[in-house]
Amino acid sequence: MPSIENIADIKSTVVTEVPAGSTVVLNCDSNDFDHNFMFWLMDSHPSQIIGPETTFDERKYKYEVLSGKLYINSVTPTESGYYKCFSKKLDGAGITVGEVEMIVQGSTFSAVDGIKLGAIIISILVLIVCAVIYYRLRKEWNKYGRTVVPAEDEEEDGDEIYNRTTTTISPPAPVPGPSRNQSAEHLLYGIDNQGLDTDFNSVFENIQIKTPSASLI
Repeated sequence: MPSIENIADIKSTVVTEVPAGSTVVLNCDSNDFDHNFMFWLMDSHPSQIIGPETTFDERKYKYEVLSGKLYINSVTPTESGYYKCFSKKLDGAGITVGEVEMIVQGSTFSAVDGIKLGAIIISILVLIVCAVIYYRLRKEWNKYGRTVVPAEDEEEDGDEIYNRTTTTISPPAPVPGPSRNQSAEHLLYGIDNQGLDTDFNSVFENIQIKTPSASLI
């Protein structure tokens, strides 16, 4: 059974050059006042049919039913090739093909890719800056070991530290034994030095002996 391409008449062939990453519009030259648009076929994707009642990537391809124009988003060099637009005569007597050779030039790096790359670079720079700030703050924290507090709080903390570290020295407990108050001992018990003790009884007797009595005078 012959294929549809073998029984169709090629009306024209158009060559178009487009930059990579752009949106391309391909005209269906086979569609005119005497023909109705049917579908598109692509050499890069032979099994892919773009037209009514067909399944395709609607984000990538779009078409107009009346004019047969084909829209291709973000074309790449791998999509270069022949695109064929099939149209049927109004009386059903035959099929006409309008052929377009699309040549995609340049790399696949688009403006959208540039924006994405810029966003990635900015994100990396932000992460680096945050890491540097964190490292410096950590270093200062380890250096001082404490946070800076207001003057009032610092004074209160100082008082608390002083009270905690200062101990009250109480006088020693009295030691059992003789009292160290020498004057009180002398008053109560006399002088401890035996050389200074006086025998008052002997003194009184000597005075009576040496003093003549009144009767003898």
